[in-house]
Amino acid sequence: MARKLTQVAKRVEAAIDSLEEATAAAGSKVQHGLSDTAAAIGSSSVVERVEKQARTSREAIAKEIAKAKKVGKNQVATATKKVGVAKKATEKVAKKQVATVTKRVGVAKKAAKKQVATATKKVGVAKKATEKVAKKQVATATKRAGVAKKPVKKRTTNR
Repeated sequence: MARKLTQVAKRVEAAIDSLEEATAAAGSKVQHGLSDTAAAIGSSSVVERVEKQARTSREAIAKEIAKAKKVGKNQVATATKKVGVAKKATEKVAKKQVATVTKRVGVAKKAAKKQVATATKKVGVAKKATEKVAKKQVATATKRAGVAKKPVKKRTTNR
């Protein structure tokens, strides 16, 4: 559409230029008549229609540009929003992971404490048992020694 308007404008200019050349050759009276003719052509319905079409197409182009700008802004805003949401989600996941790891560390510490306590108990129980066994053994050995010290009475048999 714009290309056609440009072509029409070039033709009109060429026609006016050729008329001006002809009038220059013909004289001032003809030149005055041609300027009236040019004015009449300028105010003709064809020229008005061409100008109206050009104006309409310019307005349509301006609307398209405005629309494209708006779409671009919306896309940028949406992308920014998505980045923000992704960032927040990533932070949330990271926090959860840190919390989970911290929990696991706490659980591991508790388990380690329990194991240490259990081992300590077992050592204590074993120590006590060992002491008991040792005491029993000492007592048994002492008894045996005491028995061994006593003189054995000879039994006399009456026959």
